[in-house]
Amino acid sequence: MKKNVFTAWMVATLLIGRVAYAQDNAQTGSANSVAVGAAQLGVGVSYRNFHSVRLKGISQNSLMVFGSEGTDPRNMMEWNSANVRNYVSGNPVPVPRGTGYMPVKAEIQYSDGFSLGGHGSWGTLESMAPVVSLGCDLYQNDSLTVGFISNLQFYNMDTATTAGGRSNNGYTVRTWIFWNDDSDGGWGRIRNDERMPGYYSENASALISTGRTKFDLQMWEIDLGLKAAYTMTSGLDLYLAAGPSLSYADMESSSGGRHDNDLDYIFGFYAAIGSSYWFNESYGLSFDVRYDEAFKHADTKYANMNLDSWSAMLKFLILF
Repeated sequence: MKKNVFTAWMVATLLIGRVAYAQDNAQTGSANSVAVGAAQLGVGVSYRNFHSVRLKGISQNSLMVFGSEGTDPRNMMEWNSANVRNYVSGNPVPVPRGTGYMPVKAEIQYSDGFSLGGHGSWGTLESMAPVVSLGCDLYQNDSLTVGFISNLQFYNMDTATTAGGRSNNGYTVRTWIFWNDDSDGGWGRIRNDERMPGYYSENASALISTGRTKFDLQMWEIDLGLKAAYTMTSGLDLYLAAGPSLSYADMESSSGGRHDNDLDYIFGFYAAIGSSYWFNESYGLSFDVRYDEAFKHADTKYANMNLDSWSAMLKFLILF
């Protein structure tokens, strides 16, 4: 991706150079639209084509479900003493008199949690941000000017998804469960004994669960770029800009009742190509297309977002 960005940047630079050369040779160039040293304030809006965010999580720490041997997994019940009593009482097998046991052969599935995975997307308004810029030209030679420009943007985004996942470290046991209806009110037991007839155990991840994962992001991004502009005709400038960027990301994520809040500083680089038109000596409009590349992802325990993306800016300009 970096090679593509720099290749595009080099091609755009060469094209502008050729246009400038042709303009000079044809003597159609004009004086610069903005005086050296004048401050340029821009106020507007940007739209950024963010990647979808990868949402992840664990739905619960552990689960044990049971049913009679061969039960459809969708009809298996979560393990607890009341379920065992009702289930075994309703499905007894003949036992010797006086034992007090009502056993049934069952399949029990264990899991220590479920890894969930899904993707969240952004709405159009969430991908838009207010932008304020400040620039100044420092060097001028005929129709060419060089200066700096800085942009400040703010994004406020949130997304969520309900995703499914298979169990981690799950295993299946086929054994006997029973209910002993004694004077203490009864208690459930699993005969998890390899010596029991018909005992069987295997690693398995047949259990499936769903869980909801949320991700909220508030992000400030500031950049400082070097800008080179060429005046095509009176009031119309074509420019290139590039430089480093810094994003401050305030992130909140949650999954299965657990929360993870993170603050992170993310450095990056941007390159832009655009044009501006000055209506008079004080006011103008600018539009540019840019590519941002971040040196790392915005990442929490339950979400991961790639910030590399294309964007566009439209700004109203004021010259001081």
